[in-house]
Amino acid sequence: MSTTSQPVKDISQQRVGQLVADDFRAAHIFSQFGIDFCCGGGRSLASACEKADAKLSEVEAALLASAVSGQKEDSLNQLPVDQLIDYIEDTHHTYVREKAPLLIEYSQKMVRAHGEHYEEIKPLAGWIQALIEDLVPHLMKEERILFPSIRAMAAGEQVNGCFGHIGNPINAMEHDHNDASLVLEKIRELTNNYQPPQHACTTWRVCYASLAEFEADLMQHIHIENNILFTKALSLAE
Repeated sequence: MSTTSQPVKDISQQRVGQLVADDFRAAHIFSQFGIDFCCGGGRSLASACEKADAKLSEVEAALLASAVSGQKEDSLNQLPVDQLIDYIEDTHHTYVREKAPLLIEYSQKMVRAHGEHYEEIKPLAGWIQALIEDLVPHLMKEERILFPSIRAMAAGEQVNGCFGHIGNPINAMEHDHNDASLVLEKIRELTNNYQPPQHACTTWRVCYASLAEFEADLMQHIHIENNILFTKALSLAE
């Protein structure tokens, strides 16, 4: 499953333990599907899927998506700082601004329609509101303060800021990221990992699906900033 491995369509007879050894991200996927890659690591992927009652095609698709994501991350690592910031703003910041109003709209509709009958609805709407209210100013702080300073450092220019070392605003942004992750944990708990109940209406189902997508994008967003951009910025400051 690594960038140099065989195409995913050919891995059905590879041992699951070896797939994890080749790329640790496979372990997360196998865990999601209930596939034993420890004691059962000697089984072929096809055999392991059969034992776990998991669809081989779905597992292979997840492995392929992970491999593509890994290749994308490798390419992001190679980007100059200014282009990496452009990517974050154009891709992830834009996504948050587009999706955030929809999440609030869906959750408020759920409160009006179901808030008096299902106890999880009102708290869920509150946590969604809190997440968005934290994220939007966070994006602005990055775009107006941190990112311009990193761009200036990369260009060898004077950094105009009263925050001292670049590590100080980076620490503040990482603290915000941690807070967002904690809120997502609350949302995941209230939504039963984004699994709507059988009686859920269309808006309810769309809301949960949108939240799952939003979390996936936000986790990738945070990962790119914390582990790629901020690492590069701190190296520039050395």
